[in-house]
Amino acid sequence: MRGLAFVVCAWLAIGVSALAVTAAPESAVNVQLFKFRPDRIDVAKGSRVTWTNQDQITHTVTSGTPDTPDRAFDLRLAGKGTSGNVAFPNAGVYPFFCERHPAMRGSVHVN
Repeated sequence: MRGLAFVVCAWLAIGVSALAVTAAPESAVNVQLFKFRPDRIDVAKGSRVTWTNQDQITHTVTSGTPDTPDRAFDLRLAGKGTSGNVAFPNAGVYPFFCERHPAMRGSVHVN
């Protein structure tokens, strides 16, 4: 019985390791003092980026530029502590801005 328990534990350890390896990496951007910090983030294809609002007021994370928003993603961060995330399955450059404060801009560069 002890041998069977060892085999089961070994298979579970391998399964958990495989899950850890295949999980998409996460990256973070803070929204603080009317700025995205960092305003440029480089991530691997398949990554997820999380934006967290550190300001007391509402900000958005809207894809595109103020002149040409494409809204492929459009997060509303309604006050301090709120967050949202977006997965980036394809390589490319994804500009974003705050719709309420168009001078706030950033970009996600996916390799």
